[in-house]
Amino acid sequence: MEIWYFETSAVNFFMENYSVEDALATKQLQLNKGRDWRLSSVTLWEILMTSNETRREEIIYFCQHLFGRELLPSPAELIVPYIRQGMPKVEKVRELRSNSSIAEVWRDLVDDRNKTFILDHEDIKRRAKLIQSHTKDVHELIKHGDLVITTDKSFSGLDGSLSNLVKELPYIKAGEPTTKEQLLTYKVALYYIMIILCAEAELDNEPIKDFWRELGIDSTADRIIYVLREIPTLVHRGPFAVMACMTISQASGKYPRGVWLDSMHSIYMAYADKIFTTDGHFQGLRDIIPEPILQQKIHHMNEVELTHHNLNQFGVSYT
Repeated sequence: MEIWYFETSAVNFFMENYSVEDALATKQLQLNKGRDWRLSSVTLWEILMTSNETRREEIIYFCQHLFGRELLPSPAELIVPYIRQGMPKVEKVRELRSNSSIAEVWRDLVDDRNKTFILDHEDIKRRAKLIQSHTKDVHELIKHGDLVITTDKSFSGLDGSLSNLVKELPYIKAGEPTTKEQLLTYKVALYYIMIILCAEAELDNEPIKDFWRELGIDSTADRIIYVLREIPTLVHRGPFAVMACMTISQASGKYPRGVWLDSMHSIYMAYADKIFTTDGHFQGLRDIIPEPILQQKIHHMNEVELTHHNLNQFGVSYT
């Protein structure tokens, strides 16, 4: 079964152009063709941040009819197993099924479409804005070259600027040739590692909490030192490197508010067979990401040919 991933702009595209009946028919047709249309917790959190309650409920109801009952693993559920596998260039096959609390609720909502999310909308917005605020810092980093992270002496003598922290990476200390562009990617990736992995600034952070609990490392400073010394490959390979490419691709001009969520969505390129979007930023990412296989997975809805299939008497599409 192929996994096709839809980030939020593609969800809105279908919502605006098709009915709930179309959604049901499409879901059945795609399953018959061996395609599982999936969402992630990132997509759902973004939908749940919609301020207009009526609009929010309409989108959720539409999604309950169009997409599969399983969510793709959350970013944390992808990042932690990737580290535990040794950060390989090609990961071992694993089940792409989230066990997060929001995934459990989503399965229930797809099984019973009369149900919806019971949530504190203001709390979700507050938590999301707190995390998104960090991306303004990384945008400044890209534009101006560096950020001073801390002057705290707990870094065991390390200068707490990103440039100096990158210099502590073993392959940089060993004199590995690097371009200016590579160094910028390392800095942005390290910044995301510090925020998401070391400071646990992720909406679903239980896998990250478990990871550090098993290692017995509590302080953010000690976690950063652990990354630099024990798992430095994470800076130039894997989910954070992809996030860095997405962020850098949006760096020209004005700060884009959605860069954090776009960067989270970009992680799924390595796991889904295809990713669908109407967001031009993904086309920009496709232009700069160095892996042709990942480039080919990005599909803008303007480039997709959509066909209409009639329904038979049982309400199922046929070809």
